[in-house]
Amino acid sequence: MAFQTQTTTTRSSGNLPIALLLLGSGALLWIRAALRTPSALALLPGADGCLTAGIVGVLLALLHGIPYRTALLWIAAPLVLVQVITSELAGSSFLPVLGIELTALGLFGLPLSRLPRRRTAAAGAVRSLREAHPSPS
Repeated sequence: MAFQTQTTTTRSSGNLPIALLLLGSGALLWIRAALRTPSALALLPGADGCLTAGIVGVLLALLHGIPYRTALLWIAAPLVLVQVITSELAGSSFLPVLGIELTALGLFGLPLSRLPRRRTAAAGAVRSLREAHPSPS
């Protein structure tokens, strides 16, 4: 017997203010860094790798269905902390890296705030696998 699932869609508009804040602050940071020093956007290989890991990590989490806020809090925030520490140890400026990453994360959040969020709820009771496949012992 197949169970039917009901899906309800709601707009996740709570992501829009977060995405706009990230997009605006990120753009201001890297533009400020570029105006201050012309070579500020020339990143060290380590900073470039951290930037790639932060953006790709959040993107992969979003593709696997993790909510936007959770991906920012549990994936992006620890990686930003690692980027701050490594840029301080390397003696490079952290503003361009943070600005580029915040801009990318804000750009990820813009379409997510307009897409419907799907919730699935089982219509019937959940059966145990033990009843369907009894153990031979």
